[in-house]
Amino acid sequence: MKKIFTVLGLAFLIITIIVVVKTVSNKPISNQKEVVLAALPQNAIEHMSAAIQLRTETPNDDYQFDTLTFMKYRKFLENTYPLIHKNLPRTIIDSFNYIYEWKGTDTSILPMVLMAHYDVVPVEASAIKLWHAKPYGGEVKENYIWGRGVLDDKSSMISILEATEAQLAKGFQPKQTILLCFGADEESSGKGATAMVKYFKSIHKRFDLVVDEGGEISTEDNKSVKAPIASIGVGEKGYVTLVLTAQKAGGHSSIPASKTAIDMLSNAIAKLSQNPMPTQLTTPIEAYLKSISAYNENFWEKMALSNLWLFKSNVVNKMAEQPTSNALIRTTLVPTVFNSGVRDNVIPTFATAYINSRILPGQSTKDVFDYVQKIVNDTNIKITYYKNYMTEPSPTTDVNSKYYKRVEKAVRAVVKDVVVAPMLMVGATDSRNYREVSEGVVNFSPLTDAKGYHGIDERMQIADFQKCINFYTFLIKGE
Repeated sequence: MKKIFTVLGLAFLIITIIVVVKTVSNKPISNQKEVVLAALPQNAIEHMSAAIQLRTETPNDDYQFDTLTFMKYRKFLENTYPLIHKNLPRTIIDSFNYIYEWKGTDTSILPMVLMAHYDVVPVEASAIKLWHAKPYGGEVKENYIWGRGVLDDKSSMISILEATEAQLAKGFQPKQTILLCFGADEESSGKGATAMVKYFKSIHKRFDLVVDEGGEISTEDNKSVKAPIASIGVGEKGYVTLVLTAQKAGGHSSIPASKTAIDMLSNAIAKLSQNPMPTQLTTPIEAYLKSISAYNENFWEKMALSNLWLFKSNVVNKMAEQPTSNALIRTTLVPTVFNSGVRDNVIPTFATAYINSRILPGQSTKDVFDYVQKIVNDTNIKITYYKNYMTEPSPTTDVNSKYYKRVEKAVRAVVKDVVVAPMLMVGATDSRNYREVSEGVVNFSPLTDAKGYHGIDERMQIADFQKCINFYTFLIKGE
């Protein structure tokens, strides 16, 4: 027995030494020098403001598409960026999706794609009174540019165009051919990006680095890391919505049965809420945790992150406590629509709920369907796919690849003392389609603690606008 305790004590001592050494030796890289950004191009803010004022909303119903406004936006681009439209051949795909080709001096190199979308989600009519600026006014105040779409995603599009126009004015020609690809329906169907990729495949075009919206800079997500964290998206979760339908004879509300269709469906939703899909630490998120571990100023957190081989389950359990981090380690299930009933005195025959899921890499839409069916476990509940849009999780870009490293270098060039880390995208972007024609799809825009996505008071710091233009300029010049 004494020998057993001796062995256990020795093992504990060795593990303790390993943990302490790995924690103490995990040091951040040396600080960067002061970042000096080039000034905003002349009239850039006015151009951004004008872009916001054009209400390029995309509806779910294609028949409600506002062709006139999208034509006005095209004219705005042509008038605002004359050098681009004079020097870069433009290909129009499905009416309002644009491809500009900037020929490089070395055509043996695969082209780079800088992409964005310029459609926006609608503003809720009932919420307009809560805004501190007109949603489509493009107002400039308090060091912000305000308005729907300024972040998502006209910040990227206008920044790309401003950087390109400025370099053309200087007579610059890139070594690598650059394609500027702008989608018109990312917020609804994403058919534009699909059509553009189909076009590229038809002409046997493949790409080097592809940069789209997605990852950003945060100073708020992790309070134990004092430096800004730039999260570079290297892959996307999948997307599927399931429709749950309960049916039971209804009737007069004065003579209710013990269970109604609403009761049955509510019970099914409660089961899903109480039984979330299991947690899983995917490769991008594990790489993210390792990347930020050296900068963590809380010793115990740093110790756990520096020794995931020992503390992985503890870290995952902690992440599961917060919605933002929970979404990174779990295939999520959430009810988003519930429909039932026609009048207050009628028991409905049907009740329907939509369950939206964002799927981790390594799992599939079928896995989600099978899991929901297992948990609901009720033959009275019919489960079907909502086929308006569904997609499997994307492949992930290697964090050690030249593509990731190139974006990382650009980030460090425009943000001082930044922690750069890979990230899994929880939302869907147009760039997932480009993985069919590139191994180097990366999602990032240098926006800091951005506020108002799809909500009230969408706004962008003017300083972030400056960073965005400098970021794309760095990529264009191949520095």
